Amino acid sequence: MKKYFCLLLVLLLIPAVGSKNAVADETGNEEERLEVLTRQISFFDDRLKAKPDDPNLHFQMGTKFYELGRYYESKADRILWTRNNNTDMEKARRLYKDSIEHLKKSLQIQPGNAGAHFNISLTYLVEGDGENAISHMRESEKLFMKNKDKRGIAKARKALREWFDRYGYRPEDFTSQ
Repeated sequence: MKKYFCLLLVLLLIPAVGSKNAVADETGNEEERLEVLTRQISFFDDRLKAKPDDPNLHFQMGTKFYELGRYYESKADRILWTRNNNTDMEKARRLYKDSIEHLKKSLQIQPGNAGAHFNISLTYLVEGDGENAISHMRESEKLFMKNKDKRGIAKARKALREWFDRYGYRPEDFTSQ
């Protein structure tokens, strides 16, 4: 009986501990997250000055700009519409444009980068450009298939199912591209 009580207690406490950590991660220290992302962007910017044609550095920079844009967008979404909210949304939009610029540069240098197609697709999605989002996600799916990346294929297909539905497109609409 004592064993069952201990087991029950452990089973009851695990979700409580996990949810506390999930809440802490979700709310987290925003200043720390901002600082980390800013430091990472500075790091990649310094590396790009030395190697301006490195597709991986452009990929990383584009990805970090996207993440920072999502940070500012989520920050704006959590508060009532204020001047700060509008400023945060403007920052997010500028960061998304920077993200697209770096990811395009990465794809110019290395067109077969499935991750860059995937990430630029996400950036186009948050910008509301469904057609470009779907086109790049379809390309990432093809490249993931070529590379036999099962996880990448699954993520791309899931996104495509949702986005075709969201934007009212059909796969046939993109066959000529």
